[in-house]
Amino acid sequence: MHVFPVETDRLRMRPMAAADAALYEHLYTDAETMRFIGAPLAPERAARSFRIALAGMQREPIERLFLTVIEKSSQTDVGICSLQDFDTVNRSVQGGIMFIQSARAQGYCKEGFGGLVHHVFTHLPVDELWVQFAIDHVAVHRTVLGLGFARRGSEAAADGACQRNGQEDGQGNAWSIRRDSWSPPPAFRNVR
Repeated sequence: MHVFPVETDRLRMRPMAAADAALYEHLYTDAETMRFIGAPLAPERAARSFRIALAGMQREPIERLFLTVIEKSSQTDVGICSLQDFDTVNRSVQGGIMFIQSARAQGYCKEGFGGLVHHVFTHLPVDELWVQFAIDHVAVHRTVLGLGFARRGSEAAADGACQRNGQEDGQGNAWSIRRDSWSPPPAFRNVR
């Protein structure tokens, strides 16, 4: 894709490359990182997943985009960000971000994801960016609220369409932000 990398005050995100295998495999095999995502992958499965992710970025139209998140001051790779499930009919895409342990609780999630949202709405034919996360992941919940996300399907939930027998109907804990409601905080107005 020609619209990346993304830069914020402290972070740079560039398309993932073959040299990022160790970072990807570390994140997906680390129990603490995967605590709110799913079971950690076995090393062989993480390596295979990396190869599939890399290959998916070469398809036309693109299926997935994985970005390596780099801390500018140290030039250290600190995480991975993704855009996947591109829906060209509804003009939506799912986003996600994960960081190595030493980069957590530094405000990088909000900064990186805010920069990504701004970049997506500025450069891609997408009207909605959505995320799904574990309901007890308080840090991500705070991040999405702070960026202006709203519960996905909230209009349907208001009339009961997303609830059946007291259970969510396929939405999980999904939140989204729409292009027409995105008002970037001042820090994101100059994101490249």
